[in-house]
Amino acid sequence: MTGPAQAPQSLTRLCPNCHGFATAAITSGLGRDHRGHLPTITVDCPTCHGHGTTPLPAAQLAGGRA
Repeated sequence: MTGPAQAPQSLTRLCPNCHGFATAAITSGLGRDHRGHLPTITVDCPTCHGHGTTPLPAAQLAGGRA
């Protein structure tokens, strides 16, 4: 009988700056337009560029010590 299956190692991890929430919609503060909508600006995380993940360091991929 074989042992329990291990989860596969992922080659990416959550971004440490945005924690996976890579894009945010921010209100511009100008008030509402004639239809009652708030104008928003979409902003991406500068670290992961809107992906929500960052690659693992090469030392972790090779199995060596960091």
